[in-house]
Parts: sequence; structure tokens; C-alpha cells
Amino acid sequence: MAKKRRDDDHSGLDRVFTILEDALPGLHDLDPPGADLPKGLPPALIELYARCDGARIFLDTIEIAPAREVAMPTPARWQFATIEGDPIAIDHRGKIWRTDASLDDDVCEGTRLDRWLAGALDATALLYDADGEFAEDVFDEEGELLPTVAEQQLRAQLKRDPAAPGPRWRLGLALLAQGAVEDARNELEQAVADDPAFAWAWLDLARISEKLGDLGNALDEVRMAAETAEGVQHDQAGYFWAQLARLASLTGDEVLRAQAATKCSLLAPSLKSAQLAGARESLEAGDQASAKGLVDLLKAVWPRDLEVLELARRIAN
Repeated sequence: MAKKRRDDDHSGLDRVFTILEDALPGLHDLDPPGADLPKGLPPALIELYARCDGARIFLDTIEIAPAREVAMPTPARWQFATIEGDPIAIDHRGKIWRTDASLDDDVCEGTRLDRWLAGALDATALLYDADGEFAEDVFDEEGELLPTVAEQQLRAQLKRDPAAPGPRWRLGLALLAQGAVEDARNELEQAVADDPAFAWAWLDLARISEKLGDLGNALDEVRMAAETAEGVQHDQAGYFWAQLARLASLTGDEVLRAQAATKCSLLAPSLKSAQLAGARESLEAGDQASAKGLVDLLKAVWPRDLEVLELARRIAN
């Protein structure tokens, strides 16, 4: 029991900074803490900046900004770091958010700053050998990270922060890409259990169900995506309602399709033009499958729109 108390005393950010300070010279660069901190920082950032006033971890993979450069681009979220170039912020509850450019959205990356940083440290360490050089057998011949290594990184993050929905969601997608459908579903179901308002994870569950031919479950899951997105006033709530309209159209439920289409039109008045532009770009690039997917979504929401119908005819010919 006494040993456990000693371990508890040496935890959180203390443990992380011990690892950083004991690393090979040059691998991490920590700036000494400053004398004064800007007013209004949340407690977790005050604790962080008591240990350093900025850092470059694993060269520049993880960068912590100096305290004076902490910004608040979104109310009640303080952007204080980047990881692989993606902005990292902390909210007033202490949760960590990562900006995902592929979604044009922020994803909850961690439940607490020390857990997020410990997981990010462990995950990035998998890329390096004992000499601080890139390890062998982590990249393919094109320089892309091997899928198995990416999976190991996500599991390392979740070992430090098991309830973090973002890494859990990405692990589900990684497993799905490797063909492990049931394991992927299990991870995505855990992601929405940890964060019931995680609309993207609900949508990916619906995509799995649709691919397996289980349209009943797919409808339920995409409805959860749409309703939770609208409930938290998600900027892309209309897109999730459009997905519900598409699935309802597939099942022949005209009442549900019309209801979902109305919601989409109210919540996302600019979605039609954006989807049309994307479909045309895909068509010009020769990506017929992507163009068809976008048009199928458009047809479900705006089935009589002349631009949508014309584009659908071009794709069909």
C-alpha cells in the first residue's frame, strides 16, 4: 500500500516531465518556466506552465506554445499546442481537443491534459529507436506510416486515457481499414458510449451497418448522429440530417426522408452548393464513385432540383 501511495505522488505531469528530462539530449527541448503567467488560464495550463514555458517534443512533432502565445479562437477553449501541425486546445472542463482538417471539426482527444500528453508521448516514442533515430519497420517504401504501427500508437494513447473518444474512434477506423469489421464496431460503440454526442462516430457506425446490409440499425445510428449534432448545435448538423435523408430514401421511407431533408435545409442552407461543387470536382478528376456518393446525398434532400438532376444524369451516362 505504501508503494502505491508513492506511485500516486509521482503521477500526472510529474511523470511526463521526468520522462522528457531523462531523454536523449536534443530529442526534446523544454523552455524554463516564466516568472509571470497571463491571467485567465485554466488550472491545467497553469500547472503545465509551472514546469516549462513552451516545449518541442520529439523534435517538432509535439509543440507546446509559450504561455504568452496561448489563444482562444473558440469561446472557453484555449489553444496551447500543436501535434503533427494540428492545433490542440483545452476547454473549461479540462478536455483536450484536436482540430481534424479532414472533418473540418474538432475532436475530443483526451479527458485530461496529463493523460493526453502522456499518451501522445508514448505513441510518438514508438517511431524512434534507442538512439533517437526513426525506428526500422515503421514506414513503408513511400514513407507512409504502416497501419499496424498506427494501430499501436492509438492503443498507446488509449492505455493512458481509455475514455478519450477521439483516439478510440480513429482506432475503430484503423481496424475497419484492415478488414476487422467486428473489432471496429466494438471500438466505435465504445467511443459513443464515452461521448454520446460524438456524431462522427455514430455516422461511421451507420456506415458499417449499411455496408453489412443492416439498414434498420444504420437508420437508428445515423438518426443518433443527426439528433446529437443538432442538440449540441454542431456546425455540420445539417450534413448529418442529409445522411439520414439518404438512408431513408434507400429504405423507401418518404415521410422520414422529407422530415430529414427539411431539417437539413434549415440547418445547412449552403450544403447544396458545397456538395454540388464537390461532386463536379470529383467528376472532372475522374472519381466517379465519389461524385455519385455526393449526388446521392443531394438527390435525397433536393430530389427535384434541376442542378442536382442534371448532375445525376451526367454521372449516369
